[in-house]
Amino acid sequence: MSPHSKGRIPARRAGFAALVLAVFTPACQKDRAALEPALQTVRAGTVQEIRPDAPERYSATIVPSAQVDLAFKSGGLVATVLQIRGADGRMRNVEVGDKVPQGAELAVVRQVDYTQRVDQAQQQAGQAEAQLAAAEALFQQAELDYTRAGNLYKTASLTKPDYDAAKARYDSAGAQIAAAKAALGAARTQVSQAQLGLSDTVLRAPIAGWITARNVDVGSLVGGSMVGFSMVDTSVVKAMFAVSDTSLKSVHMGQRLAVNLESLGRPVSGTVTALSPEADPKSRVFTVEVSVPNPSDDIRPGMIGSIALGAQTEPRARLVVPLSAVVRAPANGNAFAVFRIEEHNGATFAAAREITVGETYGNSIEVTSGLVAGDRIIALGGALLRDGQQVRVL
Repeated sequence: MSPHSKGRIPARRAGFAALVLAVFTPACQKDRAALEPALQTVRAGTVQEIRPDAPERYSATIVPSAQVDLAFKSGGLVATVLQIRGADGRMRNVEVGDKVPQGAELAVVRQVDYTQRVDQAQQQAGQAEAQLAAAEALFQQAELDYTRAGNLYKTASLTKPDYDAAKARYDSAGAQIAAAKAALGAARTQVSQAQLGLSDTVLRAPIAGWITARNVDVGSLVGGSMVGFSMVDTSVVKAMFAVSDTSLKSVHMGQRLAVNLESLGRPVSGTVTALSPEADPKSRVFTVEVSVPNPSDDIRPGMIGSIALGAQTEPRARLVVPLSAVVRAPANGNAFAVFRIEEHNGATFAAAREITVGETYGNSIEVTSGLVAGDRIIALGGALLRDGQQVRVL
């Protein structure tokens, strides 16, 4: 790539690993012994130095603003599943990809058992109310007798044993009222629990959104906590991307950013609503969240976009190599390498050099360590080589 080439579109390092995995598929891992009889032909290149002056662009992934798994709270047989009208005009069960309103009854568990529990609880509550009424009537009579006995006892018109008996009846009636009230409270709690269990036989959509999974059908036996549906809310979507510490100063909360979505053919505007407080311990990058209104639902989760941050005020020189030159390091499957071309006794050999990668620029990628400007490298054909193998350079 020429250092003066135009139209470079940098992307973040995170997307590069996926690119390498996609390019160097397991098909490249065939037995290389079959290639030994003839020299492997490769194409040479050089490590170049560039000075990018365009705004840095970051790869962003679109995710929903909310994603929920909907679980049944009351178990049993599924009696109904939400019916909607399909594209052919016929009614069918709600499926993945259908949009449902908030509060929609997605599925209903057979309710007969729960209705019976409500009826039984209500009957017990009615009996408790009757017992309380009887206890209150008994208490009123006992209270009158006790008051009358007290007055007579004060005038010496009633003996002490008769007065004590009236007081005992009064105390007993009061205890019966307390017990009846406690029983009524417990019965009413049972009614509330039974009614809640009946209400929970209906699995409702807590948000307006899209169905992303349906795990039940009519006749399915479900238990409490079993996930029946999954939903996402895309009325607002989030563009998630990552920046290094050196670029973190270019983004701040509340900042308006344009998210370019190639699938739409136009950019959309969003607001920075979250910044990770610390770098990821492995990648050492900071995650940024940009919330984008999506009233027409044309932005879907999983779309890929790009976000540009302000132009660099002090661009630095960077070493780059072709993307096709980068392979998995032979001695470390978690690292990357480039084969450098070396001459020995008139023969040409491929020497693996482990590298650290940075930004991507079109069809090239930055190398932050492992090579120097001007190094001759194998730009094409390295995927089939081993360290120290003799090669023929075009």
